[in-house]
Formats: sequence, structure tokens, C-alpha cells
Amino acid sequence: MGDLTKALGPWRGTAMMLNIVLGAGLLTLPGLAAQSAGSAAILVWVVCALAAFPLLLIFALLGRDYPDAGGLASIMRHAFGAFGYVPSTFIFLGAVAVGLPAIAMTGGYYAAAAVGGPPHLYAGALILLAMIGNLASAEIAGRINTAIASVILLVLIAITVLGWLVVEPDWGTVRAATSDLPDLATFGLVFMMVFFAFTGWEVAANLGGEFHDPRRNIPIAMAMSFVLAVGLYLALAIVVVASGPVGADEAPFARIFGAEFGPAGALAMSGVSVVIIYANLSAALWAVSRMVYSAATERLIFGCFTRVARGVPLNAVLLTTGVLLSVVLLSYQGLLDLGSLLAIAGQNFLLLYAGAAAALVQLATKGWHRVLGWACLALVAVLMAGRGIQGLYYPAFLVAAGLAVALVRMRLALMVAGRGEGST
Repeated sequence: MGDLTKALGPWRGTAMMLNIVLGAGLLTLPGLAAQSAGSAAILVWVVCALAAFPLLLIFALLGRDYPDAGGLASIMRHAFGAFGYVPSTFIFLGAVAVGLPAIAMTGGYYAAAAVGGPPHLYAGALILLAMIGNLASAEIAGRINTAIASVILLVLIAITVLGWLVVEPDWGTVRAATSDLPDLATFGLVFMMVFFAFTGWEVAANLGGEFHDPRRNIPIAMAMSFVLAVGLYLALAIVVVASGPVGADEAPFARIFGAEFGPAGALAMSGVSVVIIYANLSAALWAVSRMVYSAATERLIFGCFTRVARGVPLNAVLLTTGVLLSVVLLSYQGLLDLGSLLAIAGQNFLLLYAGAAAALVQLATKGWHRVLGWACLALVAVLMAGRGIQGLYYPAFLVAAGLAVALVRMRLALMVAGRGEGST
């Protein structure tokens, strides 16, 4: 078994985190939110940003002290043992199992808006291309993602500027966000969808084992990526709301530029979107496969997934790819839609943030760390109350399954220990 390559500094780490975070949040969620909440969608984005900030601070504090390929799950193990590690692993994998296919399907919808054809087929192709990129060496994959991120930032800034010139939003657009508020149930559902755009840093925590000087570089990378992402989210959300019914679509920016510039505008926007989503998938697949690798080293799953070649956990990448393609197939069969996938993923990630807050309370060596942890636990409780009890079914099942596996593992360990003592 090989060792993971430490190829990430502050700039490359920021690039990787941006590639993980940016994507579906910028390209489809503004349209989906506008469909459900109208002008109030802007308010939802603001609330999500405010809610995400203290939670991100927790990840920065924990990530610098416990850098590991296992990410949050390993941090939960430090805080609560197997009964923290195993359930958090299940919740995390349950979240990315629906969230990453949603990102791929976003790319599929943009491709379909430009050239026609089935969006799910394009989504599967994007996942396979991301897999191919991740089968290269860790150094090559890191350089590819860094280069793509640099281009993406410039392109997204260009889209933001051009969108404002085309739509010409004014302060009336922002003021309208508070004039027609949806009911609590609708707000809660839209919040969970939009909150998916503010996740990704917990995925990026899986990169901790590949950072140079993680105590310094992880907080820097998280801070820079958060500021850039929030600025782009709010600007593009305003553009979509200001565009009216045109932007209330799964591929809002293709529709907006298509209405202004014709088919060429829609085609260009769709091409850019597909590249952004490829980068998003490539970086996320990198991070998630590291968690699968870590789970295999802990014997939580089969040991064959610890195989490393050229710094890449090869079998873990292949397993992750297979799961993502399976969910896309379920969506193609009509069992899951894009909005539902994003909402389910968003609420799971929010619960993972609650787990991180609980871990900070348990591991805190400073009083203000403990206060921050309790405050974030209260914040998550309030946000989940707005979603309703139906939002807890899926994560409750995952937690129960994780606790059961942890209990079985503990009993097996005790039996093995007892046999060892008996033989002596």
C-alpha cells in the first residue's frame, strides 16, 4: 500500500476547494430557487451564506488540527470513537451519493439545452471523464485541477459581468426579496437546496492528508475559497431573479444568454458550464475517493480499496464512479429528480456540519471553541426544524445503519480479544 502524495499548498488547495464547491450551485440552483421562491430566492442565498460562515470556521479549526484523508469522519472518530466515525461516514457517503450525480445532471441539462439529447447520458459521460482524470498520477491530477480552476474563475467573472449587462438588475430586484416571502415549508425546502451550494468544504477536508503545513494552509484555502464562492453566488442569484421567468429553469444561464444572443449564446454558455461541472466532478471525485480509501484502511469496507498506484487510490476511484453512475440511472428511470437530489444532499451535509460542531465541543481546548460549537449546534437545530420531520428520514436511516455497523465491529473486537485471553 502506497502513501498519498502531499501536493497541495495554499493556492493549489484553494483551487481544489473551488473546483469542489463551484459548479451546480452557480449553474442550476439559482434557477431552481427562483422557480420555488421567486424574488425571495435572493434572501435564501443570503441566509445560507450567513449560516455557512460559522460552520466553515469549525471545519477550518478542526481541519488544521486533524488533517487526514478520512476528513470529517476521522475527526468524529477522534471525538467519539467508532460511534462517531462510522455513522458520519455513512451520512457523508449518503450525501455525496446523491449530490455528485446532481452536479453531473446539471451538466447534462446544459448540454441538452445546447444540442438536444438525453441529459442523463451526458451526465454519465461527465462522470466517466472525471474518473479518467483521477486515474492519472496525483501530481498530474492536481496540476490539471489547478489550471482549470484558474480558467473557471475568469470565466465565471465574465459570466457575472455579462449577465449584469444583459439583465441590468437594480436595487428594486434586491428589495423585492423581502416583499413576497414564501411559507415556512417552501422556505425550508429551498434553503436545503441552496445550502448544497455552500457545501463542499467538508468534502475538501478529505484533502487534509495531502496539504503541506496543514495548520497554516487549510484555513487559508478555506477562507479564500469561501469569499470567492459567496461573491459569485450572490451576484449570479441576483442576475437570475432579475431575468424573470426566463431564468427559472434547470439551465438558467443558457436560457438567459440564449434569449439575448440566440442559439450561439446558449451553445457558448452550455459549453462553459460543462467544463465547469467537469472540474467540479473531477475534484470532488478526488476527495470522495480518499474517504473511501480511508474507510478501507480502517476495515470499514473491503481492504482491496486501499490499493494505491502513482499516489492514486485506484479501486476507491472506481467504486465511487460506479455509485455515481447508478444514481444517474435511477434518476433516468424517474425515481429521483434534480431538485430532490440537491435537497437531500443539502440536508445531509447540514447534519454533518452539526457533527463537526459536536466534535469541536468534545475536542475543544479553548473556551471560545466550545461556545462556537454549541452555537452552531443550536443553529443547525433551528434550520432543520424549518425543513420538517420528513427531511430526517434518509439521514436517520444512515445513522441507524452506521450505529449498527459500529456495534457489530465493537462486539467482534471484544470476541477476538476474549479468545486471545482464553488461549493464553
